Amino acid sequence: MKKGLTTACLLVLLPLGLFGCSSNAGDKGSSSSSSSSQSSQVASSSTSQSSSTTATNRNQGSQKAEKIRYQNVRYTTRLDNEYREEQIYKYVPGSVRNNKTYDWNTLHVSDQQKVYVSEKAVATFKDRDDNELEHEDFYRIRFSRSNTAQKYWVNDDVIENERNEAHDD
Repeated sequence: MKKGLTTACLLVLLPLGLFGCSSNAGDKGSSSSSSSSQSSQVASSSTSQSSSTTATNRNQGSQKAEKIRYQNVRYTTRLDNEYREEQIYKYVPGSVRNNKTYDWNTLHVSDQQKVYVSEKAVATFKDRDDNELEHEDFYRIRFSRSNTAQKYWVNDDVIENERNEAHDD
């Protein structure tokens, strides 16, 4: 039993170790610690799909978008109950290098607060793992009816709308 378990562990760890060494073979200035960190990155990348999706969404604030398509929309909706889990931006994520993010606490908003949506942006990002294109929807919102009120960009998970509700079943 112990021999079989040891053999199974070696069969899993040996390819990971070889992969880390072969990727660093051309880099003469690399250290052994970088190969072990790459091995741990490979192991951690095989975790659940939901955690990688969350990480992808958070990294899109710093990742450059391949393309952004804007569309004028006009409707009123409310903040989602879990709006604080998402970021609120000055610009569409991926459109500028240093995008300003705001703290929800300083905006003095609450659950189910009414928001005015004036624009939609569909940002296209290239996935770093498999180079496939992924699309993210962002909405330009304001918390006052006035057209001169401060406007922010948020992910589609921040607001409630028919399209989001249909996919959450």
